[in-house]
Amino acid sequence: MLYNLVALFGLCMVGRMSPGPDMMLLVRHGAGGPTRAAYACVLGICLGLTFHVTWAVLGTGLLQGSPRAFQAVQLAGAGYLAWVGWKALRARAGEEGEGTAPPTLREGFRDGLFCNLLNPKVTLFILSVFTQFVAPGTPTCERVAYGAVIVLEALVGWTIFVRFLDTAPMRRFYERHGQHLVRLTGALLLLLAGWSVVSFLRG
Repeated sequence: MLYNLVALFGLCMVGRMSPGPDMMLLVRHGAGGPTRAAYACVLGICLGLTFHVTWAVLGTGLLQGSPRAFQAVQLAGAGYLAWVGWKALRARAGEEGEGTAPPTLREGFRDGLFCNLLNPKVTLFILSVFTQFVAPGTPTCERVAYGAVIVLEALVGWTIFVRFLDTAPMRRFYERHGQHLVRLTGALLLLLAGWSVVSFLRG
């Protein structure tokens, strides 16, 4: 079982390296400014992930077995990503410019939580991972251990990422290119939202 736990941790770590909504949010909240909101965002992400893991531990495949439920969550998630992306664009490109207030702890936590909760692909990813390590007869305590590893990896991985954003080279980079970085993350979030809508229309 220990080998499986280590393998699961590594698999999740590799999956976390690919850019996605969570990473874009952390860059939005943590690059070049106070990182408290980014750490709050990490906690929100992990809490949202806990809900997805609970689905997997209980063996519930609601989103996997119900196309309408999947599409409803997908559209809600796309709407939220679009809203956050638009806020990111306006934070530097709007009339307030440099006077825009930095994200608060509540905003960071809220964005991390809802971005993760409203991403049905997280549930499907976790369910697909669970099928590689969990059989129908696997004890509940072992299922819980696998779920805990997934959440722990997210907490460790994203905390390290936020810490990297707070390094001196990254702060200098943000001082020079911060406006473009904020606009880029906002545009990418809007792009992800648009891609979700396109997937829904094709689906």
